[in-house]
Amino acid sequence: MKNNLMQPVINALKGSLIGAANTIPGVSGGTIAVVTRLYDDLIAAISGFFKTGWKKNTLFLLPIVAGVAIGIVLFAQVVDYFLVNHPMQTAFFFMGLILGSMPFLVKVTLREAFKPLYLIPFAISLGLLLWMSLAGRPALSEPITELTFVGAILIFLTGVISSATMIIPGVSGSFVMLLIGMYSTFIHAAKELDLPILAVLIPGFIIGIVVVSKVINYLLTRYHGITYWAIIGLVLGSVVAIWPRSDTGGWAVPDSPVLIVTGVAALVVGFLLAFFLGSERKQKAREET
Repeated sequence: MKNNLMQPVINALKGSLIGAANTIPGVSGGTIAVVTRLYDDLIAAISGFFKTGWKKNTLFLLPIVAGVAIGIVLFAQVVDYFLVNHPMQTAFFFMGLILGSMPFLVKVTLREAFKPLYLIPFAISLGLLLWMSLAGRPALSEPITELTFVGAILIFLTGVISSATMIIPGVSGSFVMLLIGMYSTFIHAAKELDLPILAVLIPGFIIGIVVVSKVINYLLTRYHGITYWAIIGLVLGSVVAIWPRSDTGGWAVPDSPVLIVTGVAALVVGFLLAFFLGSERKQKAREET
């Protein structure tokens, strides 16, 4: 009973990590959902909300949604501080989260017989992330702070597009918002709690998530092996995509003992956190209690 009561709290914590990840260009909320072992159940609950029991799905989704909101609103400022003042350690922390999830992902894929065909979606998705990691990131545009008719349409479409990409592992919704020039508007709305902008952005988020969830749930149900190998490629490619960049746009390398030690420490903390949140042994123990 104790663990049943704790599960919503744990799911809210996982949701806050997903929300925090979505504020960082290059980090995918979908990846963090995979890392924390929420992805399959999350997709199934959203895509089959009424079909599989809306009460059960509501109880499952509410803590996660609350956690995502907390992660975006509360951690947007915290993450922004660490990105500005400690970019290397922040990037290594999220890289640790991803690497810590790999043992679980490998176990999932090994539950069914491997087929050489699976290497094709793996290579394509890994190549896509490597290409995205090598692409230059555009400069920030000025945020939209006053809601106009045209601005409202742009913000709504931003919500649809970015949430659709956020739910795909390895593809950063924040990076997509950077590409379309709306990232600064998203961060402004989250930091300042700009209710008019959020009132337009959030419905767009919801529509994008529902539509893409239905597509991914179909793929996981009908083509589980191919889909999961594609997910592994996306998640693994995220490690390269997250690696911090220097001021010149190249790969940043720790250039002092302090950066090396703190970077490795952040990597280890992220790895252990992912292992704890995603451990199959611990998950089974919680479910059996």
